Amino acid sequence: MVSWGVLFYGFAVTAPAITADTGWSDGVVSGAFALGLLIAGFGAPPIARALARHDPRRVLTTGSIVGTIGMLAFAAAPNPTVLYLAWIVIGAAMAATLYEPAMAVLVALDPARRHRTLAVVTVAGGLASTVFAPLAGWLVDTIGWRQALAVLGVTGGMVTAVLHAAVLPSAGAHRTETQVAHVPAPPVDKPLRLMRSAVLFEQAAMIATTAYLISMLVDRGVDLRVASAALGVMGLGKVAGRLLLLGPVGRHSLTALATLCTAMQLAGLALPLGVTGNAVLFPAMFVVGCASGATTVLRPLIVVELVGAAPFAATNARIQRASTVARAAAPLVLGVAATALGWPIAWAGCLAAFAVAGERYIALGRSVRPVDP
Repeated sequence: MVSWGVLFYGFAVTAPAITADTGWSDGVVSGAFALGLLIAGFGAPPIARALARHDPRRVLTTGSIVGTIGMLAFAAAPNPTVLYLAWIVIGAAMAATLYEPAMAVLVALDPARRHRTLAVVTVAGGLASTVFAPLAGWLVDTIGWRQALAVLGVTGGMVTAVLHAAVLPSAGAHRTETQVAHVPAPPVDKPLRLMRSAVLFEQAAMIATTAYLISMLVDRGVDLRVASAALGVMGLGKVAGRLLLLGPVGRHSLTALATLCTAMQLAGLALPLGVTGNAVLFPAMFVVGCASGATTVLRPLIVVELVGAAPFAATNARIQRASTVARAAAPLVLGVAATALGWPIAWAGCLAAFAVAGERYIALGRSVRPVDP
C-alpha cells in the first residue's frame, strides 16, 4: 500500500529532522502523529459503512486526495497548531486508504480465497515500505524534510488514485459486495475480547517502535542513512513474512502463528538496545519485519475465523476503533518516555506490550471456535 509507505514512513523518517530543524519536542511531533491515528481509528466504522453504500473506488480515491492535501499542509506547517491541523486531515485519509478498508473490500469480494488475497495485497504494502523508507531518508538529506514530505505526498496521492481506478471493482460489481458489507458485527464474546486485547497491545507496540525506530537508533549513534536503511530492511522482511504465509507455513494454527510473531518482534526489537552493528541490526530488523508483516495478514484471518466473512468489515472496524486510543497514544507515550527516562526504559515498555499481546493470542487459541465463512 503506497499510502502506508507515504503517510507512516514519511513521518517516521522525517521526525528526527523536524525536531532538529524546528525545535519542537519529540512529544509535540509524536502528539500530532497520535492525533492522526486517533482520527483514523474512529473513522474506521464510518468508512466501513461508506464502502458498503458507495463505489469503493470513490471512497479510496477521495482518501488519496485528502492525504495529499494533508501531507502538503504537514510540509508547510509553520507552527505546532498547523501541524496538528494537518494531521487531522491525514488521519481522515488514513481511515480511507490504509489496510483496513482495502481488506474489507477484498474479503467481501472473494471470501473463499481470503488467505491468498490478503497476503498478496499486503505484500504490495511491504514493497511500498521498502521503497519509501530509504527514499524518504534520501530526500530529507538531499532537499530537506519539508520538500521531502511535499514530494512524497503528491507522488503518493497520484499513484494511489491511479491504482484505485485500475484495480478496484466498478460500481456495478460493487452490488454483491454491498450485500455482504452491510451485515452487522456479532455480540462481543470472550474470543473477540481476547482478540481485541491482543490487537490493542500488539498494534500499539508496533506503531510506536516503527515510528521511533530511526530516532532511537540515531540517539544510540547510528547514522541516519543506516537507520533509514534498517527501516527499509524491516519493510523487506514484511514482504517475506507475508509470502511465507502463502506456503506450508500458512496452514498452521493462525493463533499459534500470531503468538510466534509477537515473540519474534519482541526479541528482534530488543537487540538494538545492546548491539547496533550492521551485522546484527539488519538481520534483526528483517526478522521483525517478517513477523510484523505476517501478523498484518493473520489478524484479519483470525477475525474471519471467529465471525465468518459476512460480518468481517463491521467486526474488524469495531476492533480497530476499540484499540484506537492505545494505538494513537503509543507513539506519544514513547516519545515523552524517551525524553524523560531515556530510550532503554521507554523501549522496554514497548517490548512488554508485545509480551502481553503474545499471552492474549495464546489464550485466544485455547478458546477459539472457528465459524464457517
